[in-house]
Amino acid sequence: MVEEPNTTSYRTQSATVEYDKSTVAVDAENITYTQRKMEEAFFGGDTPLFARGDGMTVRYRYIGFEEGSQVGRYLTAGIAGGSKIVMEVDFVGPDGQLLAQVRSEGSVSGGFFGGSNKTGIDKAVKKAADYASSQFK
Repeated sequence: MVEEPNTTSYRTQSATVEYDKSTVAVDAENITYTQRKMEEAFFGGDTPLFARGDGMTVRYRYIGFEEGSQVGRYLTAGIAGGSKIVMEVDFVGPDGQLLAQVRSEGSVSGGFFGGSNKTGIDKAVKKAADYASSQFK
């Protein structure tokens, strides 16, 4: 969901990804996992979205984080124990100007052996990277 749309014509070839303090409790393992996935989404692969640099700062934080119960999802075939995460992502220009802000969410209700909350993180990261690609590349 776009909270503050990009109204600029700013484009860049480089970016930095930063974790900002979340408004909800998130354990260190999930923060580390999210940082790694953000780095992969923005800078990884054969054709990276951006090069590492100071063209734009992608600052993200969690505003919702319900890990749910993987066992609950497994035992109830996804009826109970769901996981839902919500990230707020700011795209900030090199001058400190907020270019855009999006809320990116991902949820998991089931999956092989109940699914992992990491799948929700993966979905939220992909949505943020897709927005960056469409607006700033």
